[in-house]
Amino acid sequence: MTRVVFLALSALLVARPVWAQKTDVVTLVNGDTLTCEIKLLDRGRLQVSTDHLGTVYIEWDKIVSVTAPRVFRVETASGLRLLGLLTTSEPQHLDVVQETGTVQVDQPEVVYIAPIGRSFWRQLDGSLDLGMSYTQSSGIAQANFGASALYRRPNLQFTATASSYLTADDDGDDTSRHALDLGGARYFGRNSLWLLQGGFMRNQELGYDLRGTVSAGLGHFLVRSNKAIFALGAGLSTSREVPVEGDSTQQLEGLLSVRQSYFTYDSPKTDVAMIANIYPSFSDWGRIRIEFDGRVKREVIKDFTLGFSIYDSYDSRPPTEGARRNDVGLSLTVGWTF
Repeated sequence: MTRVVFLALSALLVARPVWAQKTDVVTLVNGDTLTCEIKLLDRGRLQVSTDHLGTVYIEWDKIVSVTAPRVFRVETASGLRLLGLLTTSEPQHLDVVQETGTVQVDQPEVVYIAPIGRSFWRQLDGSLDLGMSYTQSSGIAQANFGASALYRRPNLQFTATASSYLTADDDGDDTSRHALDLGGARYFGRNSLWLLQGGFMRNQELGYDLRGTVSAGLGHFLVRSNKAIFALGAGLSTSREVPVEGDSTQQLEGLLSVRQSYFTYDSPKTDVAMIANIYPSFSDWGRIRIEFDGRVKREVIKDFTLGFSIYDSYDSRPPTEGARRNDVGLSLTVGWTF
Protein backbone atom coordinates (compact mmCIF):
# COMPACT_ATOMS: atom_id res chain seq x y z
CA MET A 1 0.00 0.00 0.00
CA THR A 2 2.84 2.41 0.85
CA ARG A 3 4.45 1.73 -2.53
CA VAL A 4 1.18 2.36 -4.36
CA VAL A 5 0.66 5.68 -2.55
CA PHE A 6 4.26 6.72 -3.31
CA LEU A 7 3.92 5.93 -7.01
CA ALA A 8 0.62 7.78 -7.19
CA LEU A 9 2.07 10.88 -5.55
CA SER A 10 5.12 10.75 -7.82
CA ALA A 11 2.91 10.57 -10.87
CA LEU A 12 0.94 13.59 -9.70
CA LEU A 13 4.15 15.56 -9.14
CA VAL A 14 5.82 14.83 -12.47
CA ALA A 15 2.84 14.47 -14.75
CA ARG A 16 1.37 17.51 -16.36
CA PRO A 17 -2.36 17.93 -15.73
CA VAL A 18 -4.48 17.54 -18.80
CA TRP A 19 -6.29 20.80 -18.13
CA ALA A 20 -2.96 22.69 -18.06
CA GLN A 21 -1.86 21.52 -21.48
CA LYS A 22 -1.72 24.19 -24.15
CA THR A 23 -3.32 22.90 -27.33
CA ASP A 24 -3.73 26.05 -29.49
CA VAL A 25 -1.32 26.42 -32.40
CA VAL A 26 -0.36 29.70 -34.09
CA THR A 27 1.76 29.77 -37.27
CA LEU A 28 3.61 32.96 -38.21
CA VAL A 29 4.31 34.27 -41.71
CA ASN A 30 8.01 33.31 -41.34
CA GLY A 31 7.03 29.66 -40.76
CA ASP A 32 7.53 29.57 -36.98
CA THR A 33 4.92 27.59 -35.05
CA LEU A 34 3.91 28.41 -31.49
CA THR A 35 2.01 26.03 -29.21
CA CYS A 36 0.14 28.19 -26.74
CA GLU A 37 -3.13 29.18 -25.12
CA ILE A 38 -4.98 31.98 -26.93
CA LYS A 39 -6.15 34.66 -24.51
CA LEU A 40 -7.42 37.53 -26.61
CA LEU A 41 -7.32 39.29 -29.98
CA ASP A 42 -8.12 42.99 -29.74
CA ARG A 43 -6.86 46.19 -31.39
CA GLY A 44 -4.68 44.21 -33.80
CA ARG A 45 -2.72 42.14 -31.26
CA LEU A 46 -3.13 38.46 -30.34
CA GLN A 47 -2.31 37.72 -26.70
CA VAL A 48 -1.16 34.15 -26.02
CA SER A 49 0.27 32.28 -23.04
CA THR A 50 3.22 29.91 -23.50
CA ASP A 51 5.05 27.50 -21.20
CA HIS A 52 8.55 28.89 -21.72
CA LEU A 53 8.06 32.48 -22.93
CA GLY A 54 5.21 33.53 -20.65
CA THR A 55 2.65 35.93 -22.13
CA VAL A 56 3.41 36.93 -25.71
CA TYR A 57 1.76 39.58 -27.92
CA ILE A 58 1.76 38.92 -31.68
CA GLU A 59 0.60 41.37 -34.33
CA TRP A 60 -2.40 39.86 -36.12
CA ASP A 61 -1.05 40.59 -39.60
CA LYS A 62 2.08 38.54 -38.78
CA ILE A 63 -0.01 35.35 -38.35
CA VAL A 64 -0.83 33.00 -41.23
CA SER A 65 -2.95 30.34 -39.46
CA VAL A 66 -4.64 29.54 -36.14
CA THR A 67 -5.91 26.23 -34.73
CA ALA A 68 -7.71 26.09 -31.37
CA PRO A 69 -9.95 23.18 -30.26
CA ARG A 70 -11.93 25.35 -27.83
CA VAL A 71 -15.01 27.56 -28.23
CA PHE A 72 -14.23 31.21 -29.00
CA ARG A 73 -16.23 34.32 -29.67
CA VAL A 74 -15.18 35.86 -32.99
CA GLU A 75 -16.12 39.32 -34.32
CA THR A 76 -15.34 40.82 -37.72
CA ALA A 77 -15.00 44.37 -39.00
CA SER A 78 -18.40 44.08 -40.69
CA GLY A 79 -20.07 43.23 -37.34
CA LEU A 80 -20.42 39.46 -37.87
CA ARG A 81 -20.36 37.53 -34.55
CA LEU A 82 -19.60 33.80 -34.40
CA LEU A 83 -19.12 31.12 -31.73
CA GLY A 84 -17.06 28.03 -32.45
CA LEU A 85 -13.75 26.19 -32.70
CA LEU A 86 -10.94 27.74 -34.72
CA THR A 87 -9.02 26.18 -37.59
CA THR A 88 -7.38 27.21 -40.87
CA SER A 89 -8.00 25.38 -44.15
CA GLU A 90 -6.05 27.90 -46.25
CA PRO A 91 -3.62 30.72 -45.40
CA GLN A 92 -5.03 34.08 -44.28
CA HIS A 93 -8.49 32.57 -43.74
CA LEU A 94 -10.03 31.60 -40.41
CA ASP A 95 -12.57 28.78 -40.20
CA VAL A 96 -15.02 29.00 -37.29
CA VAL A 97 -16.54 25.56 -36.68
CA GLN A 98 -20.05 26.08 -35.25
CA GLU A 99 -22.78 23.61 -34.36
CA THR A 100 -24.66 24.65 -37.51
CA GLY A 101 -21.64 24.39 -39.79
CA THR A 102 -18.30 26.01 -40.62
CA VAL A 103 -18.03 29.69 -41.53
CA GLN A 104 -14.86 30.91 -43.27
CA VAL A 105 -13.83 34.56 -42.89
CA ASP A 106 -10.87 36.50 -44.22
CA GLN A 107 -8.33 36.70 -41.44
CA PRO A 108 -7.64 40.46 -41.86
CA GLU A 109 -11.38 41.07 -41.28
CA VAL A 110 -11.26 39.47 -37.81
CA VAL A 111 -10.99 42.19 -35.14
CA TYR A 112 -11.84 40.34 -31.91
CA ILE A 113 -11.34 36.81 -30.54
CA ALA A 114 -11.94 35.70 -26.95
CA PRO A 115 -12.44 32.27 -25.37
CA ILE A 116 -15.85 31.66 -23.84
CA GLY A 117 -15.79 31.59 -20.05
CA ARG A 118 -12.88 33.98 -19.54
CA SER A 119 -12.55 35.20 -15.95
CA PHE A 120 -13.43 38.77 -14.94
CA TRP A 121 -9.79 39.90 -14.70
CA ARG A 122 -8.89 38.50 -18.12
CA GLN A 123 -11.69 40.53 -19.70
CA LEU A 124 -10.47 43.75 -18.09
CA ASP A 125 -8.14 46.18 -19.88
CA GLY A 126 -7.04 49.57 -18.69
CA SER A 127 -4.35 52.15 -18.12
CA LEU A 128 -3.00 54.60 -15.56
CA ASP A 129 -1.33 57.92 -16.48
CA LEU A 130 0.47 60.55 -14.42
CA GLY A 131 1.88 63.91 -15.50
CA MET A 132 3.58 66.82 -13.71
CA SER A 133 5.18 70.14 -14.70
CA TYR A 134 6.57 73.27 -13.02
CA THR A 135 7.72 76.61 -14.43
CA GLN A 136 9.84 78.64 -12.02
CA SER A 137 9.50 81.92 -13.91
CA SER A 138 5.71 81.84 -13.68
CA GLY A 139 5.51 80.04 -10.36
CA ILE A 140 2.91 77.62 -11.73
CA ALA A 141 2.91 73.88 -11.00
CA GLN A 142 0.58 71.43 -12.70
CA ALA A 143 -0.26 67.78 -12.04
CA ASN A 144 -2.71 65.45 -13.70
CA PHE A 145 -3.90 61.90 -13.15
CA GLY A 146 -5.89 59.67 -15.48
CA ALA A 147 -7.27 56.14 -15.28
CA SER A 148 -9.41 54.06 -17.63
CA ALA A 149 -10.84 50.53 -17.67
CA LEU A 150 -12.75 48.48 -20.25
CA TYR A 151 -14.72 45.28 -19.49
CA ARG A 152 -16.19 43.13 -22.28
CA ARG A 153 -18.95 40.55 -22.44
CA PRO A 154 -20.28 38.80 -25.60
CA ASN A 155 -22.69 41.61 -26.54
CA LEU A 156 -21.87 44.16 -23.86
CA GLN A 157 -19.04 46.41 -22.83
CA PHE A 158 -18.57 48.70 -19.84
CA THR A 159 -16.12 51.59 -19.52
CA ALA A 160 -14.91 53.78 -16.67
CA THR A 161 -12.63 56.79 -16.93
CA ALA A 162 -11.43 59.26 -14.31
CA SER A 163 -9.19 62.30 -14.59
CA SER A 164 -7.93 65.14 -12.40
CA TYR A 165 -6.03 68.27 -13.39
CA LEU A 166 -4.58 70.43 -10.60
CA THR A 167 -2.88 73.81 -11.06
CA ALA A 168 -1.09 75.59 -8.21
CA ASP A 169 -0.05 79.23 -8.60
CA ASP A 170 2.38 81.07 -6.28
CA ASP A 171 -0.08 83.98 -6.38
CA GLY A 172 -2.69 81.76 -4.74
CA ASP A 173 -4.93 81.37 -7.80
CA ASP A 174 -5.23 77.56 -7.65
CA THR A 175 -7.62 75.72 -9.98
CA SER A 176 -8.76 72.14 -10.53
CA ARG A 177 -10.82 70.00 -12.88
CA HIS A 178 -12.12 66.56 -11.91
CA ALA A 179 -14.18 64.15 -14.02
CA LEU A 180 -15.61 60.65 -13.63
CA ASP A 181 -17.44 58.91 -16.49
CA LEU A 182 -19.16 55.51 -16.55
CA GLY A 183 -20.59 54.00 -19.71
CA GLY A 184 -22.25 50.88 -21.04
CA ALA A 185 -22.97 49.68 -24.57
CA ARG A 186 -25.05 46.78 -25.90
CA TYR A 187 -24.50 45.65 -29.49
CA PHE A 188 -27.36 45.00 -31.86
CA GLY A 189 -27.36 44.39 -35.58
CA ARG A 190 -23.90 44.31 -37.11
CA ASN A 191 -22.20 47.52 -36.10
CA SER A 192 -24.79 49.36 -34.02
CA LEU A 193 -25.17 49.67 -30.27
CA TRP A 194 -27.35 51.09 -27.52
CA LEU A 195 -25.50 53.60 -25.33
CA LEU A 196 -25.98 54.54 -21.69
CA GLN A 197 -23.54 56.73 -19.81
CA GLY A 198 -23.34 58.92 -16.75
CA GLY A 199 -20.77 61.02 -15.01
CA PHE A 200 -19.76 63.78 -12.66
CA MET A 201 -17.54 66.79 -13.31
CA ARG A 202 -16.23 69.69 -11.25
CA ASN A 203 -14.74 72.73 -12.96
CA GLN A 204 -14.86 76.03 -11.11
CA GLU A 205 -13.14 77.76 -14.03
CA LEU A 206 -16.37 77.29 -15.99
CA GLY A 207 -18.55 78.35 -13.07
CA TYR A 208 -19.85 75.14 -11.49
CA ASP A 209 -18.96 73.13 -8.39
CA LEU A 210 -20.60 69.93 -9.65
CA ARG A 211 -22.42 68.68 -12.73
CA GLY A 212 -24.06 65.26 -12.87
CA THR A 213 -25.07 63.92 -16.29
CA VAL A 214 -27.02 60.88 -17.55
CA SER A 215 -27.22 60.20 -21.31
CA ALA A 216 -28.80 57.53 -23.52
CA GLY A 217 -28.76 57.02 -27.26
CA LEU A 218 -27.61 55.02 -30.28
CA GLY A 219 -24.14 54.54 -31.74
CA HIS A 220 -22.74 53.11 -34.95
CA PHE A 221 -19.26 52.01 -36.03
CA LEU A 222 -18.32 53.53 -39.37
CA VAL A 223 -14.83 51.98 -39.17
CA ARG A 224 -13.75 49.05 -37.02
CA SER A 225 -10.51 47.34 -38.02
CA ASN A 226 -7.22 46.15 -36.57
CA LYS A 227 -5.77 49.63 -37.08
CA ALA A 228 -8.56 52.10 -36.36
CA ILE A 229 -12.00 52.69 -34.85
CA PHE A 230 -14.37 55.49 -35.81
CA ALA A 231 -17.88 55.75 -34.35
CA LEU A 232 -20.73 58.24 -34.16
CA GLY A 233 -23.48 58.50 -31.56
CA ALA A 234 -26.59 60.57 -30.85
CA GLY A 235 -29.13 60.73 -28.06
CA LEU A 236 -30.59 62.72 -25.18
CA SER A 237 -28.95 63.90 -21.97
CA THR A 238 -30.13 65.34 -18.68
CA SER A 239 -27.86 67.09 -16.20
CA ARG A 240 -28.01 68.73 -12.79
CA GLU A 241 -25.70 71.71 -12.29
CA VAL A 242 -24.57 73.20 -8.99
CA PRO A 243 -23.03 76.57 -9.89
CA VAL A 244 -20.35 78.36 -7.89
CA GLU A 245 -22.92 81.11 -7.29
CA GLY A 246 -26.68 80.69 -7.45
CA ASP A 247 -29.19 77.84 -7.29
CA SER A 248 -28.81 74.46 -8.92
CA THR A 249 -30.61 73.91 -12.23
CA GLN A 250 -31.83 70.96 -14.30
CA GLN A 251 -30.95 70.83 -18.00
CA LEU A 252 -32.33 68.76 -20.88
CA GLU A 253 -29.86 68.49 -23.75
CA GLY A 254 -29.20 66.64 -26.96
CA LEU A 255 -26.04 64.59 -27.42
CA LEU A 256 -23.81 64.21 -30.46
CA SER A 257 -20.71 62.08 -29.97
CA VAL A 258 -17.63 61.35 -32.10
CA ARG A 259 -15.05 58.73 -31.13
CA GLN A 260 -11.85 57.96 -33.02
CA SER A 261 -8.90 55.71 -32.24
CA TYR A 262 -5.85 54.75 -34.27
CA PHE A 263 -3.27 52.20 -33.11
CA THR A 264 -0.23 50.48 -34.56
CA TYR A 265 2.17 47.97 -33.04
CA ASP A 266 4.96 48.24 -35.57
CA SER A 267 7.81 50.19 -33.98
CA PRO A 268 7.22 52.69 -32.49
CA LYS A 269 3.98 51.38 -30.95
CA THR A 270 1.50 54.23 -31.08
CA ASP A 271 -2.01 54.86 -29.78
CA VAL A 272 -3.95 57.97 -30.83
CA ALA A 273 -7.48 58.55 -29.54
CA MET A 274 -10.00 61.34 -29.19
CA ILE A 275 -13.60 61.76 -28.10
CA ALA A 276 -15.82 64.80 -28.55
CA ASN A 277 -19.29 65.17 -26.99
CA ILE A 278 -21.53 68.08 -28.06
CA TYR A 279 -24.53 69.02 -25.89
CA PRO A 280 -27.03 71.50 -27.42
CA SER A 281 -29.44 72.60 -24.69
CA PHE A 282 -33.23 72.32 -25.03
CA SER A 283 -33.88 73.94 -21.65
CA ASP A 284 -31.71 76.99 -22.37
CA TRP A 285 -32.11 77.38 -26.12
CA GLY A 286 -28.92 78.52 -27.86
CA ARG A 287 -26.57 77.21 -25.16
CA ILE A 288 -24.00 74.65 -26.35
CA ARG A 289 -21.49 72.66 -24.32
CA ILE A 290 -18.55 70.73 -25.80
CA GLU A 291 -16.28 68.26 -24.01
CA PHE A 292 -13.18 67.13 -25.91
CA ASP A 293 -10.46 64.72 -24.75
CA GLY A 294 -7.49 63.51 -26.82
CA ARG A 295 -4.28 61.60 -26.28
CA VAL A 296 -1.20 60.30 -28.05
CA LYS A 297 0.81 57.46 -26.46
CA ARG A 298 3.96 55.61 -27.45
CA GLU A 299 5.30 52.55 -25.66
CA VAL A 300 8.91 52.98 -24.51
CA ILE A 301 9.30 49.66 -22.65
CA LYS A 302 6.84 46.82 -22.15
CA ASP A 303 3.52 48.13 -20.79
CA PHE A 304 4.96 51.61 -20.06
CA THR A 305 4.24 54.63 -22.24
CA LEU A 306 5.10 58.26 -22.75
CA GLY A 307 2.30 60.43 -24.00
CA PHE A 308 0.61 63.73 -24.54
CA SER A 309 -2.96 64.53 -23.49
CA ILE A 310 -5.28 67.46 -24.07
CA TYR A 311 -8.76 68.44 -22.93
CA ASP A 312 -11.02 71.32 -23.92
CA SER A 313 -14.25 72.20 -22.10
CA TYR A 314 -16.47 74.86 -23.68
CA ASP A 315 -19.73 76.37 -22.44
CA SER A 316 -21.37 79.19 -24.43
CA ARG A 317 -23.38 80.23 -21.32
CA PRO A 318 -21.59 79.30 -18.06
CA PRO A 319 -23.94 78.79 -15.07
CA THR A 320 -22.11 81.46 -13.03
CA GLU A 321 -21.99 85.02 -14.35
CA GLY A 322 -18.46 86.14 -15.22
CA ALA A 323 -17.03 82.60 -15.46
CA ARG A 324 -14.81 81.62 -18.36
CA ARG A 325 -16.38 79.99 -21.40
CA ASN A 326 -13.38 77.84 -22.31
CA ASP A 327 -10.93 75.73 -20.31
CA VAL A 328 -8.00 73.99 -22.05
CA GLY A 329 -5.39 71.72 -20.50
CA LEU A 330 -2.23 70.16 -21.99
CA SER A 331 0.14 67.72 -20.30
CA LEU A 332 2.93 65.21 -20.84
CA THR A 333 2.29 61.85 -19.18
CA VAL A 334 3.98 58.64 -18.11
CA GLY A 335 1.61 55.67 -18.27
CA TRP A 336 1.15 51.98 -17.52
CA THR A 337 -1.28 49.68 -19.34
CA PHE A 338 -2.79 46.42 -18.07
